Amino acid sequence: MNWITYKERILTVIGARGLMWYVDGQATKPIPYALDAKMGKPVKPDSTPLTATETKELDNKIDEFYQKDSLVKQQIFRMITDRLLLCVQKLEVSAKIWAEVCVIHKGKTELVQIDLRHRLQDMRCEEGGDIKAHFGELL
Repeated sequence: MNWITYKERILTVIGARGLMWYVDGQATKPIPYALDAKMGKPVKPDSTPLTATETKELDNKIDEFYQKDSLVKQQIFRMITDRLLLCVQKLEVSAKIWAEVCVIHKGKTELVQIDLRHRLQDMRCEEGGDIKAHFGELL
C-alpha cells in the first residue's frame, strides 16, 4: 500500500460524505442519561425522569453517531491489510483507529523513501547499455 496516495484517497472519500469530524476526533458520542437506582429508567442530571420524546431523541443521536462512525471505519478497513485491521479493530472509535493507522504508516513511509532514494542513487546505466531500458527501470 502506498501510504501517501491511500491517505489522500481515504480522506477525500470521508470528506465527500461529510464525516471528517469523525476522523479528527471532533465528533463525540452523546452521553446517555444515568439510570434511576430504584426504577431503572433514565433520568436527567436533576433526577427528573425523561419524557418519551427526550429518550427517543437521545437514542436517535446515539444511533446516528454509531452509524456515521461505522461508515468511517468501513472506509478505513476496506483499504488496509488484514494484519493491520487486527491491530486496530479493538479501538473504540474511528478517530482512534485513524490516528493509529497514521502512526504506523508514517514511520514506514519515511523508511521506504530513504531506501528508495538509496536505490535510485546506486542505479547506473552500464557502458554500452540500453539507455531506454535504464530510464524505464528508473521510472
